Amino acid sequence: MKKSFVFSGAVLAATAIALTGCSSGGTAGATSSGGASQFTLDFANYSESVPLFKVIHSTLDEQNTSASGTTINWYDNNGDASTMLSNTQLMISENPDAIAMYPVSAATDGISKLLADSGIPCVSVNIATPACSFLNIDNKQLGIDTGTIVGNLAKAKGWNASNTTILLGQNAAAGEQVNDCVRYFYSTIASILGLEEIDPTTITPTTTTIGANAIQFDGQSTLQPSFAAVQGLAPSIPAGNNVILYTVNNDSTNGALRALTDAGLAGDDKLMIGGLGGDSSGITALATDPRWVAEGDIFVSYWGEYATAMAQALAAGVKPPAAVTPLPQKVLDKTTLAQYHPDSTTAVAKLPALVPDNQFLADTPYLKFVDNVEGVN
Repeated sequence: MKKSFVFSGAVLAATAIALTGCSSGGTAGATSSGGASQFTLDFANYSESVPLFKVIHSTLDEQNTSASGTTINWYDNNGDASTMLSNTQLMISENPDAIAMYPVSAATDGISKLLADSGIPCVSVNIATPACSFLNIDNKQLGIDTGTIVGNLAKAKGWNASNTTILLGQNAAAGEQVNDCVRYFYSTIASILGLEEIDPTTITPTTTTIGANAIQFDGQSTLQPSFAAVQGLAPSIPAGNNVILYTVNNDSTNGALRALTDAGLAGDDKLMIGGLGGDSSGITALATDPRWVAEGDIFVSYWGEYATAMAQALAAGVKPPAAVTPLPQKVLDKTTLAQYHPDSTTAVAKLPALVPDNQFLADTPYLKFVDNVEGVN
């Protein structure tokens, strides 16, 4: 029988927990060393080998150091669709109270059917799975906000259609929602710098040239493919042009930056970067690198706690009020960084307050336990 919680304004009593890491495609089988758990969650991460995704796991481990009443069994999708399918089957066989899935691509119909047939409540993180409730950032708004910051700074330096190239790194396999950030970044910055204005909905993952000033590449959200892609296209950037770089995440951006550096296109006065991720590389770069002028902080280190809280709500029969439950996000510049990251690390004293579409998470045992969201106690 599935366990359930009665959510109220009071903090619920909790029992000790233990977390166990599972290797790619491995079995779960986490056991509690501190007593029986009240809630069990199976969590399949996108990839444990990529820092941007690994931090979801490591932060949740750090938070669960004492009684939370939750046991989490971890699986590694390893960025691979067949591994994701195998992990889904294994998680279902464990019959947890809920499942959290970070899909490796937008092709989730296969695992969706399995999850729907299982009847186990599930949360899909960042990429939609039809059978699951969807927890995601607003990629479009991240692109707009980052484009506004970068565009205004570039305009103040005299960058325009005559002397600037925009490099956009997307991930075709991740689907349209993830790539909204780069599409709307371009449409926003184009209007500020006087570039060719193009309907962002017509920019697809297969679009390579956008107007006369933008080049799009598929960096696959990882370092090496982004490095290779930009290494190949660097010779096509007009000599002497300024370069603005923006991708779907900081791993991709750092790979592209390495290629631009090798090509001699990464000077402090010739390159401007908008980061996305709020990971340690992005926060550090915003604090120390003059070229890194904005950071789309999606507080990715804390996605695990939102997924856990949402899983608890679903298991208790709560229906999310919107099709997409928002994750926390904020685009920072060099003047606002210290407000959220006073030590220039990914650690925050408090996460942004909940908004109407995720306010239902305030009554979940896990958000009350971690006590790091503004207004939740």
